[in-house]
Amino acid sequence: MNKITKIFLLIATLIVMLPIELYAQNIRVTGVVRGNNGERIPGVSITDLGRQRVLGITDEDGKYSVVLAPNATISYTCMGYNEKKEKVKGRVSIDVEMESTAKEIDEITVTASLIGNVVFEPSEIEIVGNYFHLRTRFKVPKELMALDHRLVVQPTIYNVTRRKTMFLRPVVSDGAEYLRTQERMYGFDITKDPLSPYIQKSQMSRQGEIIAYHDSVYIENNRDDYRSDVFLSVEDYHKIIKVDTMVIAKGTVNPLRFFDYQIDPRDLTDSIYIPKPELALRNDKGEVHLTYLPGKATIDEKDSHNLSELRKLEERIAFLEQDPDAKLQSMSIFGVSSPEGNYRKNVELADARMRAARDKILSYISPATKEFLKVESQSKVENWLPVVEMMKQDSLHKKAAELQEIIDKYPNSLNSQFDKIRKLSYYRSVIVPYLSKLRRVEYDFGYSMYRILKDEEILELYEQNYTQLSRYDFYRMFQMAKDDAEREKLYSQALSVYPKFMLAANNLATIYIRQGRSDIELLKPFVKEGAPEEVLTNQVIAALDKWQYQTADSVASLMPSSATTEYIRSITRILNGNYTEALSQFAEEGGINEVLILLAMKRNEEAWEKAQDLPDDSARVLYVKAIITNRLDMVVEAIDYIETALEMDPSLREIAEIDADVKDLL
Repeated sequence: MNKITKIFLLIATLIVMLPIELYAQNIRVTGVVRGNNGERIPGVSITDLGRQRVLGITDEDGKYSVVLAPNATISYTCMGYNEKKEKVKGRVSIDVEMESTAKEIDEITVTASLIGNVVFEPSEIEIVGNYFHLRTRFKVPKELMALDHRLVVQPTIYNVTRRKTMFLRPVVSDGAEYLRTQERMYGFDITKDPLSPYIQKSQMSRQGEIIAYHDSVYIENNRDDYRSDVFLSVEDYHKIIKVDTMVIAKGTVNPLRFFDYQIDPRDLTDSIYIPKPELALRNDKGEVHLTYLPGKATIDEKDSHNLSELRKLEERIAFLEQDPDAKLQSMSIFGVSSPEGNYRKNVELADARMRAARDKILSYISPATKEFLKVESQSKVENWLPVVEMMKQDSLHKKAAELQEIIDKYPNSLNSQFDKIRKLSYYRSVIVPYLSKLRRVEYDFGYSMYRILKDEEILELYEQNYTQLSRYDFYRMFQMAKDDAEREKLYSQALSVYPKFMLAANNLATIYIRQGRSDIELLKPFVKEGAPEEVLTNQVIAALDKWQYQTADSVASLMPSSATTEYIRSITRILNGNYTEALSQFAEEGGINEVLILLAMKRNEEAWEKAQDLPDDSARVLYVKAIITNRLDMVVEAIDYIETALEMDPSLREIAEIDADVKDLL
């Protein structure tokens, strides 16, 4: 790696590794760095000497903007210039001038004009898939190559939009004397020279040395604005004598920027990927209501209602004992007597009813279940308030009010309440019929049971804590969601609980794609040979949306063969630069896509032949015709086409300004 490359890589690395620390007392300092000839200097490293931190570098216009303490000292360094130091002293704008280190030597004065005589032929940055290819040729003057000097040429691709430089393979060209001296220095083993891999064997002409160059670099975002810069340095055995920078190409050659295709995202709906229902352990409760004759503690089994309730209870217990997914856990028995008569006797009666009911219910339960069954029993005497409520429901409001008045007068004595109530003229005709409804035994049996939850239970559980939901419960929630906003939230929550939930991940990816915010990381864990076609399709779309054409092509190759997948594979092949394999697919369809592929393949005459069949009714078609005619040196026609295209769609100017195929027409 040459010295220039090392320094630029070091600067880039430091900028990434050393974040700027912001403090409340810090200030922002901006300025312009110029050389002693007035030229603006790009790539100057701005360092806070106190903290020994690189804060940034100057942009292509020599401008910089850094944040640091108001009492800091700044160091400005750049290859080819002497270091410059400035104390901030609270200033927010500091312009500096740096002195060049270029020196004259006895044999020849190496000046900017001599380096300027390193002439580059018209160059272009061509996009093929995710790779930017720089192809150029340049001539090194014979005056330079006859000397005892080394010329180092470092081409770069510069992202103007994001202000980021990517280095390509350097080229080293040695003068005859320099090369002979180097060979002697290394014992005639030139491979010991660190730059030996980059020494160019070239073809000499009468005017100098002609060097052909081609290299490529991987780029993720080819929608940005790019140019190619070349850093040149002339050096001898001890020092760098002169450096210079020149732009050799602006914009990119990429006719496929207009390539039109449609791949729809797909939800995963195949039943084999739908989660199977999972049994959940849930507690339930059952009730049985029994009635008794006045003053009696035994169950009247001749009563049809009692017989029905007992049969229901017996069947339910038998089911719970026989079902391996259910477990009877507890039994609670409540014996209740009505409030007429003496309170103490009523308490005894309620207790007797409870014991009789307990014996009856336990007779239905097997000894094995009874061994682990928790049984609770209680008895109580009902008060008169339920009678008041039942009378109100039957519109006996006046009589209910009289009854309530007695209750309120003797709130703590059921005996006193009964003495007054039984003296009411309508006691036997109105009140006594209600009392039969108060004489009862209630049985609550608690049991746990594994079963599939109902939708309302899933919703309730979700509101309590969604992390308790099974995959199937989440799937049911997906089905109940009203819109994409709800589904997006549910898919994300499901993946937070079950990261390998492929259906949730795929369908969330579909939502993201439809919303124009594809997530290429979402489906990565599921992409493999044999993966569902929906998953692979969505991942291809996400990769294409992120301009990761190599990734998209790789994923598409995993798809099973079908008419749909072959169409997708043709798209990814084209965008990844495999034009020949996919051309036949779009040659059959014809239209602008076929023309664009021919342009990408540099088959310009064929492209023009096909393009003449396209109607001039869209700005895009006219723009493409401008590309073709410009390539074929039909300049008048090219200008005509581009002018009309920009009149029809002014937004195309933004593309044209970074499009090397038409940039010169502007």
